[in-house]
Amino acid sequence: MFSIHVARMATRARVVPLRVQVDVLPHDADAYAELAGAAITRDARNEVVFSAEDAARPFVTADARMWDFFEPELRKRLAQVEMSASMSDSVQAALLELLPSGRASMEHVAKSLAISGRTLQRRLQAEDTSFQALLAQARQRLAKHYLRSSELTSSENALLLGFEDSNSFYRAYREWMGLTPEYACCRAPGACMQ
Repeated sequence: MFSIHVARMATRARVVPLRVQVDVLPHDADAYAELAGAAITRDARNEVVFSAEDAARPFVTADARMWDFFEPELRKRLAQVEMSASMSDSVQAALLELLPSGRASMEHVAKSLAISGRTLQRRLQAEDTSFQALLAQARQRLAKHYLRSSELTSSENALLLGFEDSNSFYRAYREWMGLTPEYACCRAPGACMQ
């Protein structure tokens, strides 16, 4: 779901995949299919297939000359960050990628980091944190981002954040921010940045 969302935001077009395959079907596959605009099927590997036309759509902010200028330095900095990243940072990055796909369990995160679930728990414990705390932080960050930069419904936000329903998302957001998602978005620009 994340790649579909990024494609839509970056191109400002309603990009609809030709096919969506996942190794584990999400709890509410019909809701994900409605959000994606395509049926979601189970397969041995995860795959989102776009039409050639959609794949060729330029990003609204695309500028090849700027990319050529910045890419070497960005790659250098990314390598430095990857070398010095804590386990918490790595888990946060994995969660931000996995949450929209509905695969943000500890098992999925450990698999994406190529370590066992027990090793993941041990390393997080050594950093004085837990998987659940990092999951809540990632959900909060993504919720702020989605509410600030998209026109998704509360149900769509709930699905992208891995909640079973919009009521669970409401309760969590109210606990994090002290107000409802709708109220946060109705306030002054940047209100979701608290």
